[in-house]
Parts: sequence; structure tokens; C-alpha cells
Amino acid sequence: MPRISAEREEATRRRILKAAKQVFVEKGFARATIDDVVAACGLSVGAIYNYFPNKDELIRASIDTTNQEETDALLAETQAAGPIMDRLDRSFRGWWAGSIDVPGGPAFLIEAWSEATRRPLIRDLMARRLERAVMFCSVLLRESVERGELPADLDVDALAHTFAALLEGLVIEYVETGGALRRVDAQKRFRVVMDAWMTARS
Repeated sequence: MPRISAEREEATRRRILKAAKQVFVEKGFARATIDDVVAACGLSVGAIYNYFPNKDELIRASIDTTNQEETDALLAETQAAGPIMDRLDRSFRGWWAGSIDVPGGPAFLIEAWSEATRRPLIRDLMARRLERAVMFCSVLLRESVERGELPADLDVDALAHTFAALLEGLVIEYVETGGALRRVDAQKRFRVVMDAWMTARS
């Protein structure tokens, strides 16, 4: 019985967060209200306050959930072994699934970046998201260096930051083009960057 209760609580929490993200995308963090979230999810104000004591906590949880979805998608694709280019391709597919394919995901990230210029809490959360992307790229590159696939003197930190910045830029382009950017085209850019980096060193 406790397990069922816990599952129901988690389902309700996710329902609230899904509605909150939708509202934040439509109205922005500043104009959105708890009442808007109530209307979107169909729960009472009291039910929402049982999970989230205020709007700031709801914003924080929404961003944390978005970050975690992206992390889970990346982890699912980076565990298997293989050549560096194959692992980069799989990692990119995982990132795309966790960031772009999530309904409302790209627009939510744009809104969060915009609000980060005014709210330190959101800026810190988004900074952690970027740090996580750099970390994943660094792990992939270092493992490939250790296997001898990449040069021992490769500047892993610089290349990892380059890849992470490219990921952020792709989110912006996806929104700017109205979703016209295709995964396969975006994925090619990672190969271009890697090829250019390696060519410049030869």
C-alpha cells in the first residue's frame, strides 16, 4: 500500500510539473501564477501547495526536472563502448531526446535562459545544466584519449566546452527556425567540429 501511495504522489508531482512547464512557456516565469497552473493541471490550489510551497519552488523543480530528463537521456546512450564517433552520435541522440524531443522543452529552456539574467537562482540552475553537459563531453573524450583513439595531449576541457556551447546554440536555432532544424543535420555539426579539431592538429 505505501508503494502505491508513493507512486501516486510521484505521478501527481509530475502532473503538476508538466502543467507548470506548459504555463511557463506560454506566459513566462514572471506572469505565470499558481492559479494558471491549477487551471492547466486540474488540481486544487491546496493540492499544488502540498507539493510546492510557492512559485519559486515550482520554477526550481521545473528546471531541475528538465535537467534530470536531459541527464537520464544522456546516461542511457553513453554507457555502451565503441569508437569515439559512434559514442558521440549516440550521446547526441540522447541529448536530443532529452532536450529537443521533450514537448515544450526547447521553449522552456529559452524562457529559463531569459529569466536567468534577472534571477540568480535560475542562473545557478542553468549554469549547473551547462556544467553537466561539459562533464559528459569530458568523460567521453578522456575515455577515448585513454584508449588511444584521440591524442594524449588533446585539450579535453576546451573541446568539451566547445561541444557544450554547440548544444546550447542548437536549442536556440531549433526555436528560431520553428522546429525546422532536423536532428540528423544538427548531428553532422558535431562530426564537423571533431574533424576540424583533429585536422587543425595534424
